[in-house]
Amino acid sequence: MRPLEGRSARGPSSRRRSGRSTVSTHQRAHEAGGIREVRRPRLKAALRRVARDPRTLQFGLHPQRASVLHDLEPPVLRVIEGLDGTRELRQVVADAAKEGLAEEQARTLIGMLAQRGVLDDAAFPPPLTSLSLAERDRLQADLDALSLHPETTDGGAAVMERRRAAHVRVYGAGRVGAQIAVLLAASGVGNLCVGDTAIARPRDVVPGGLGWSAVGAPRHDGAVASARAVAPGINAWTSAFASHPADRAHRPDLAILAPVEPLDQILVADLAEAGIPHLLVSAFEGLGVIGPLVQPGLTACLRCLDLARRDRDPAWPTVSARLGGYPAGEVACDTVTATIVAATAAGQALSWIDEKKSIVTNGTLDVLQIWGWRRRSWSVHPQCRCSRNQLH
Repeated sequence: MRPLEGRSARGPSSRRRSGRSTVSTHQRAHEAGGIREVRRPRLKAALRRVARDPRTLQFGLHPQRASVLHDLEPPVLRVIEGLDGTRELRQVVADAAKEGLAEEQARTLIGMLAQRGVLDDAAFPPPLTSLSLAERDRLQADLDALSLHPETTDGGAAVMERRRAAHVRVYGAGRVGAQIAVLLAASGVGNLCVGDTAIARPRDVVPGGLGWSAVGAPRHDGAVASARAVAPGINAWTSAFASHPADRAHRPDLAILAPVEPLDQILVADLAEAGIPHLLVSAFEGLGVIGPLVQPGLTACLRCLDLARRDRDPAWPTVSARLGGYPAGEVACDTVTATIVAATAAGQALSWIDEKKSIVTNGTLDVLQIWGWRRRSWSVHPQCRCSRNQLH
């Protein structure tokens, strides 16, 4: 077998036209440096493999995910295809020697595959063992997606466990909030409280949110029932204390504000006072806004946004006061907009729980009528009291 050498995906051999990243298996040994050793290497089950020709193997299908390995000699192909997680790395290396690969070549090959993000480590224990087989099967698609992160080798287990341990509160269970609650439950969030004592109306019924059976009862009852229907193992409950984030329950890791009526400023103040991260979500007049995600004492808060609007429009305080609060609630909140906003908000909430960077920290996402997104940046306002509590 020839020594491992060649060019990375950013070199001249890249297939820029197709959008796929390409790499020769003859990578330099130093490219494997810095990769956490995989104890029992296994090809990621969620990453489709396609043989483009007898010596070329493609991992992944999406242009932003796919990686193509060229010039694979038959022994190297056999070593790759044999990575099923049943053997320790030392045994893989020993078996590779039978195919003619020296130890350094075999370890460099495994390191290169790990660097390209196509390996899992089967030594990690299986996730979600406390759930029923049916619920584990339902969450498998989410685990598969989590496993595809190039630096993840545990099959997404660590991130899913964070979701299972997370406590999230959703304030407002209308067309948007109820869908957010259900999406979070379906995505593996383990502890969910919903607060909205208003009576559900037929106009609150949307796919993925409140159903017809919820009409006539408190909205939060219907939202919790919908969450339990899709995730029977969830710890979900309702809260009648909409303006009190601490009602003897576990302190939430994140609160989501999805007001059906004008935003409750007392609730906002309580969350800020308690230092609870909170995400504002609204959909009205056929448009939607996700964010900001406020980290009290660290990022721009909702009062900062109010003051910035006042700076641009001196009449803004009067407008907001006459509305009874801003956002004003779900006004002309059509079904498709509500669904897009709810899904985007749930995605941002999961990014926070998963400890990924959220694009709505010090920012908001506008959902536009042309079915596009626009991000706005916001800064801590110098006249806001929160600026006095900035952590340095």
